[in-house]
Amino acid sequence: MIKTIRDIRIMENKIKNIKNRISNFIIILLFLFISFSFTSCGSMFDKFTSSLFSQRDVKLIGNGAPAYLLLIEGLISAVPKNRGYLQIGIQTFSAYSEAFVDDPIRKKIFSEKCKDWGKRLLMTYPQFANFEKSKDIEKKNRAFDSFLKNIKKRDVPYVFWASYSWIMWIMDNLDSVEALMDLGIVKQIIDRVYVVDGDFYYSAPHLFYAIFYAAFPKEIGGNIDKAKNEFDYVIEKNGDKLLMAKMSYAIFYLKPQNQKEEFKKVLKEILNYDLDLYPDNRLLNLITQDEANKLLNDIDNLF
Repeated sequence: MIKTIRDIRIMENKIKNIKNRISNFIIILLFLFISFSFTSCGSMFDKFTSSLFSQRDVKLIGNGAPAYLLLIEGLISAVPKNRGYLQIGIQTFSAYSEAFVDDPIRKKIFSEKCKDWGKRLLMTYPQFANFEKSKDIEKKNRAFDSFLKNIKKRDVPYVFWASYSWIMWIMDNLDSVEALMDLGIVKQIIDRVYVVDGDFYYSAPHLFYAIFYAAFPKEIGGNIDKAKNEFDYVIEKNGDKLLMAKMSYAIFYLKPQNQKEEFKKVLKEILNYDLDLYPDNRLLNLITQDEANKLLNDIDNLF
């Protein structure tokens, strides 16, 4: 746990290169992954999303997405405390930003918006609202503990993605003291989600920790052995339904460990995968295969 400003400044110097270790590809995948899990806002969104992620044309998605984003933002404006709308807003805006927005100014706008929606979603829980509003340290801590203890399985989709949007904002602001102070809070929330329903949506909480343990330095929780265990769990549990788990393993574990041959083997497994085995995940797995091909062609420069 980071306790002092001095500790934070030391950490800043050690994690400035974290984002360089995390390829843009994997961030895109993670947000496409979460935006595939729309389950809380009715059959219209379910059917739309199912169609979206069975597509083979990435450009088509990029060209058509803005109108959908405006629809979602309109729904949030109309019903600002609706958890389902806030969840979908976080997912779609984050996915679109990371996949299709290059302008850093626009990216910041998207990031701030999603963080705001994430905090707003968490504020729909009275205990978290008390934690945010309280000025008394003891009351603040009690409210936060109560919020964590009362997270149930039905809350996991909302709490997990709200926290995830907050963490991605932190990743975009690693030079900020505020962001680093927030990291400890958000991680405790995901710790609780991990306990309540670690297998939520293809074991997403386990995959989060696999990447977290692999990407961050030891001083703020990184642990390469734990990363390996989490990657093994996700891959064994979900097979090849989502190729991003294998790709994450290759990028975050095998590459830093300089395991070139195993890295190459995993990329070939991804490339040889039949996309039609899981048509609902076709778009996501197609993007993974495209990146695997690029990495394989550039492998001598990577190692």
